[in-house]
Amino acid sequence: MAENKHLFERYRKNKSQLKYNFNGYELDKILAMDLISEIYVNPPLKLKTLRYFFLAVDFSSMNSISPFKTLFSIGRYHRDDYYEILNYARSKTPQSVLFDLSKVKSIPHIKISNLVLAFSHIFKNTDLSFKSKLFLSCQLSYYLNSIDGVENKKISFKNYCAFSGVHHLEAIITFYFKKKNISTYSLQHGIYYVFKKHIPLDAILFENFLSDKQLCWGQYSIDEYNNYGIPKESLKLAGYPRNLIRKRIPSTLNKQKCLVLLARYTYEHSNVELINILKRFSLTHKIDISIKLHPTLNWQKYHDLCNSLGWQLIEEKYTLTNMFQENSFGWAIAINTAAYYEAYLNYLPCKRFNDGTFEDSLQVFDDNFENLKQLEEKFISIPFNHKKNLSEYFSKVDERLKYILGLGIDNYNDINENS
Repeated sequence: MAENKHLFERYRKNKSQLKYNFNGYELDKILAMDLISEIYVNPPLKLKTLRYFFLAVDFSSMNSISPFKTLFSIGRYHRDDYYEILNYARSKTPQSVLFDLSKVKSIPHIKISNLVLAFSHIFKNTDLSFKSKLFLSCQLSYYLNSIDGVENKKISFKNYCAFSGVHHLEAIITFYFKKKNISTYSLQHGIYYVFKKHIPLDAILFENFLSDKQLCWGQYSIDEYNNYGIPKESLKLAGYPRNLIRKRIPSTLNKQKCLVLLARYTYEHSNVELINILKRFSLTHKIDISIKLHPTLNWQKYHDLCNSLGWQLIEEKYTLTNMFQENSFGWAIAINTAAYYEAYLNYLPCKRFNDGTFEDSLQVFDDNFENLKQLEEKFISIPFNHKKNLSEYFSKVDERLKYILGLGIDNYNDINENS
């Protein structure tokens, strides 16, 4: 899948044409994730999706029950590492309740005016394929039906925090509370930064900014958002949202044990290119390779590949947190993933492969490589067996991680400031 300025500009053009305020709900912003996915990915339309013309989210379980003051929500991601972030934020926010959309069923809801608006708005105002228009009409009808549903509820909280307020269903909830002048927040679940050359669909994280306040990990993301034009008062320095159980700084590192953190399916071409480099590198330097897949990658495909190469494939059940706690890697390699920083948090020097098809976030050190020769140069530079050098090395790492990730900062109780 090509991710570039042309696709992003096409997304922005279509989004601007879909601008419509439906009783306080900005439909272009609610549709943003679906729209950009259709333009970038163009997934096949499944017949079962069409049933959403006649369905709505069941918001009945969101009715507030005293003494809850803060409502949290999370979309249908089904990812344990996301729940780690959510649960950390909730642990700092007493008297909260969770609305988990993955556990909420859709209910029948038929309204002719919603169907008419969905079809006319999408077919009239987009330049997409018939298939994409039909899909977006279906989704818009579902969102309009869901807006009807949430408007019929009596929901009263003092604060609302979405896991990701830019995504459709949580966007609806965000607009609901904004209408009621209730403070809305959104969590950060990766490194947020502004793309300038290769613009992926992740760009909606800042382009489709909705919540009153974004809870940012580190000052780096605040600076990036602010440079994009988002006011500083909408950006809160919250810190890294996980319970870190850090070991002591190691006196030595095992250079023979390397963890490889692959990118999501969008960057499969980069994963393949890196693996081809590692085949040669691991044989030359007698390196034991362990692969950690992004949840979007095909498990069986990589299982077969690792078996053929004599590499280890980390089981799917492990989140990054428990994987680092239960294994003894000496260093790591990453592709276009925030897990690059997770490695450093766990005292693993991490190098980053970049074949030039995507933009990386801020480096901890000069870590990037694009071929075998450069990888060998980065490998040699790691102070594997020097206790003093390692201590100085990781002290510098922590200074960088404070700025990038918010290491050592914890302001999630700020969600309660209006309670």
